[in-house]
Amino acid sequence: MARRSSIYTAAYRRERRRRILGWVLVALGAAMAAVHMVSHLGRLKIVGYQDLLIGYPMAAVLVLAGFIVVGMTAKA
Repeated sequence: MARRSSIYTAAYRRERRRRILGWVLVALGAAMAAVHMVSHLGRLKIVGYQDLLIGYPMAAVLVLAGFIVVGMTAKA
């Protein structure tokens, strides 16, 4: 059986994979922030340094990195 050639170029497939990765990072960061918020609804107390460094800032970094990846344009 002969190999069928794709109508999409290799550059387009790379671009599509990169955009999917970006949106996955955005979704992961949003989910992390939501889970962190829900986990804090039950216990209202002062949080430690580890919690401040891991929770919301890490979610923000993931969302920001995802938007940067999605927004990058391919260099021709």
